[in-house]
Amino acid sequence: MTQLKNHPLSPVVDLPIIPLHISGSSQPIAPDTNLVPLTPPLSTTPIHHYVSATPDTAKLACDAASSTFPRWKATAPAYRREILLSVVKLLEKRADEICASQTKETGCGEQFSKVNLKGGVEGVKEIAAATAEIRGVVSQKGSVEGDADGKEKAGLTVVVKEAIGVVLVIAPWNGAVILPLRALSQAIAAGCTIVFKASELCPATHGLLVDCFEEAGLPAGVINVIQSRRSDAAAVVEAIVSHRAVRKVDFIGSAAVGRQIGQVCAKYLKPILMELGCKGPAIVLDDADLEKAAKFCALGAVANHGQLCFSTERIIIHKDVYEKFIAILSAIMQRLPPPAVGNAVSKDSATHAFDVLKDAETRGAKFIVGGPEYVSELSLKPTIIEGVTREMRIFDEETFGPSVSVYRVESDEEAVEIANDSKYGLNAAVHSRSWEHAYTIASQLEYGQVHINHMTLMDSPGQPIQGIKGSGWGQSNSIWGINEFLVEKTVMFHSSQGGFPFGP
Repeated sequence: MTQLKNHPLSPVVDLPIIPLHISGSSQPIAPDTNLVPLTPPLSTTPIHHYVSATPDTAKLACDAASSTFPRWKATAPAYRREILLSVVKLLEKRADEICASQTKETGCGEQFSKVNLKGGVEGVKEIAAATAEIRGVVSQKGSVEGDADGKEKAGLTVVVKEAIGVVLVIAPWNGAVILPLRALSQAIAAGCTIVFKASELCPATHGLLVDCFEEAGLPAGVINVIQSRRSDAAAVVEAIVSHRAVRKVDFIGSAAVGRQIGQVCAKYLKPILMELGCKGPAIVLDDADLEKAAKFCALGAVANHGQLCFSTERIIIHKDVYEKFIAILSAIMQRLPPPAVGNAVSKDSATHAFDVLKDAETRGAKFIVGGPEYVSELSLKPTIIEGVTREMRIFDEETFGPSVSVYRVESDEEAVEIANDSKYGLNAAVHSRSWEHAYTIASQLEYGQVHINHMTLMDSPGQPIQGIKGSGWGQSNSIWGINEFLVEKTVMFHSSQGGFPFGP
């Protein structure tokens, strides 16, 4: 996905332009093209411009994906696997370039970008391996109606798995590498073609990922890339979802936007795979390793400035260890270096996190560490909040900031009750020295993933990941993610000796 440099239509001629990328080529830039400057969080000047798609250009991307689909669908899973494994090699080869781009565009820390890339690479490897599991079945035949001996019917029934069609992938900026790599690889492994709506906050980073796919041998038109400014996004997304060739949507992002896209999908009867937000709880039981639990909880709360759907937003602590745990957690939070916390992706994001804390303060919450305080224009202090009540915004609203609410509970039952008292259900954690104790609690939690003695910021590429309740639906990773983009077709071979089932 080549960046266009020194283009005469660029408002700042010496800045590159991120174009739309359709059928393997950068699209021409017309005089009326919408060019939008991207100023990253740690800069005061633009680093490049991107072309903002219109409904018409979005439809061109759909047409390209549609025309490529029959050929790509016909490829063997083993062929797709080889391409994905080649993508892995290119991602590793271009790791420094990709990480630098993510850090520059989103303001995340260097360490976070490296972890993000590593997780993405492992995910692509696992999806590539899982292509071997794409297989149909030969069904058992039913018995002959009215036959006393229960003889099988003549003929044969085969169930085959086929790619669902063109897929719209919408990936966010906060996991700018791992999340689009997973989404793109799953659909590609299934034999689908894609319209990829890259994030307007990191279009160059997303473009580098697509470069790796195409350099690995992915045919032109399998991935078609657009991006749009937020004011255009609703119209662009509806234009894509309404296109007759588009058969499914994969959206990763906020619950608020997911709800809007879900309504559009319902309007056009298109299924959607969604991974949304969470108010991730970590439960610290009375037999937990407090030092280890505190470290995991602190990192889970502040990583990437708390701007992750897997972030630890709540810590629920048994009364018998509450005071000791809080002392350990407070010491860790107070000595966290700024690079470990990172920055907000924008002033609006930092302001939102500040406002949620300010609302809690106004309504009587207490701050054990930090509070509604800025370290810089884009960074807040790591914060521990006590005394959260239901009328506060922070009770069940994602802060997307480096803060965590703590709750003292009398019993395991109360811990489970508080953890489940949320509209979300993506990730949770339980800390205990007893696996049996931890599993007893985990089995009662209404979350798609529960991590024992680790942080909520975890994802195993060989296991399914899914949200329940308000955190979305559908599964990602490995064969579970591939299956989201496959349909099962029943093919019935009827015996030529059979008669008509009814009629004269």
